[in-house]
Amino acid sequence: VLGRTVGIGAYLVRLGQRTIQKADTSPIILTGYQALNKLMGVDVYSTNDQLGGPGIMYSNGVSHLVAPDHLQAVSSAIEWLSFVPSVRNGLLPITDIRGIDEIERPIEFTPTAGIPYDPRLLLTGGENDDGVCQRNHFA
Repeated sequence: VLGRTVGIGAYLVRLGQRTIQKADTSPIILTGYQALNKLMGVDVYSTNDQLGGPGIMYSNGVSHLVAPDHLQAVSSAIEWLSFVPSVRNGLLPITDIRGIDEIERPIEFTPTAGIPYDPRLLLTGGENDDGVCQRNHFA
């Protein structure tokens, strides 16, 4: 999503399996902030980014990646395509993941009851003691 996506276009974005959203001027919204303010009778929102900008959509899992510009968005899409077979029903480009992502690994994140947490930590392994997020445990 490299620009504003409104209405049915926003629904179509959500139906996609992978969404890359540009970091600025690319909200995914059903209706604009002006219409919502008019409906509510009070100015609650001041920009469309408050409704569907990357800060909202990435945090909620609608966008899977935020790119700073068009080139990075296209580069990321090409990288994702490298994980797809070259022909339908073909073999995956990477079939042997031993040593890269072990299936049997210790559970490194346990949510605490009553405290909000990022559900992605259940897949990525959480943070180690120095606060650095452990990456590449789940691709």
